[in-house]
Amino acid sequence: VTMEVMQGAARGPQLLQLGAGVMALLLAVVAVSSLPSLIDYWRRWWVLKPVPGVSPCYPVLGNALLLERKGEGFFKQLQVYVEEFRSWPLLKLWIGPLPVMVLYHPESVEVILNSSKHIEKSYMYKFLHPWLGTGLLTSTGDKWRLRRKMITPTFHFTILADFLEVMNEQGTILLEKLEKHVDKEPFDVFLDITLCALDIICETAMGKNVGAQENKDSDYVHAIYRMSDLIQQRQMSPWLWPDVVYSLFKEGREHERNLKILHNFTDTVIAEKVAELENAKQTKCDTDGSCEESGSKKRKAFLDMLLNATDDEGNKLDYKDIREEVDTFMFE
Repeated sequence: VTMEVMQGAARGPQLLQLGAGVMALLLAVVAVSSLPSLIDYWRRWWVLKPVPGVSPCYPVLGNALLLERKGEGFFKQLQVYVEEFRSWPLLKLWIGPLPVMVLYHPESVEVILNSSKHIEKSYMYKFLHPWLGTGLLTSTGDKWRLRRKMITPTFHFTILADFLEVMNEQGTILLEKLEKHVDKEPFDVFLDITLCALDIICETAMGKNVGAQENKDSDYVHAIYRMSDLIQQRQMSPWLWPDVVYSLFKEGREHERNLKILHNFTDTVIAEKVAELENAKQTKCDTDGSCEESGSKKRKAFLDMLLNATDDEGNKLDYKDIREEVDTFMFE
């Protein structure tokens, strides 16, 4: 027994040295693998040094600790910064290791909007991908150009004209809600306006009445607004950018729950619309190609247009593409 104890004690320093060696090796691997990113970070920092920015700004974290994580608070911060730097054409914010340019003069914005070359989306758009995929808002390059060419014809004035009745109906509901506040204390009208807009958008985009104004606590309505908040908060929190880390936090788990609600709703609506179109094909049509339908002509929603959209070669959008664009339309 004494010999075994002595041998164990003798191996102790060897194991300690081995552990230290392994740790040193791991640190070296991490340092080498991080070197390109660090070099790129310092290069961007040096190039953007002349551009005015907000203080304090810390290495790697940037202004992240200073910025509000919620959308409303962050927007108010931007208003303050814009007034502070109004004499400059633009200002910069560092959100973690990423620089973000804030443009507020028409001349500066015009340069960007007129460019057909610089259409690459920033890293921040990555956090929209789980919900929106790579639709018209988040895609880039050839896919963006092709998708825009296919979808542009669907944004036709006739869609708005066809749904004018819907807009009037939802506007009437909004008016009735606002009338309850007549001769009373001032109140924030923002939620009422956004719920009305959501009802109109849902019916014009998907041909589905979600009744947001009548039931603002429905799972789908809540998921849309909550998901937008979660994405905004994550964008402002560099420590939550890695997917593995994010999934460990309650925000990440809530994000996953809301994502399922949103995608399940869109999937159901698309499936119903496809079945509806298939049934319509069974309807007897006359020689002019117009089918016999009772009542007035059925309104065509954005989803109807997507299901029939084709590229130059006659290829249609697949199911995933359609869901991306419908979800994008709802987000915007």
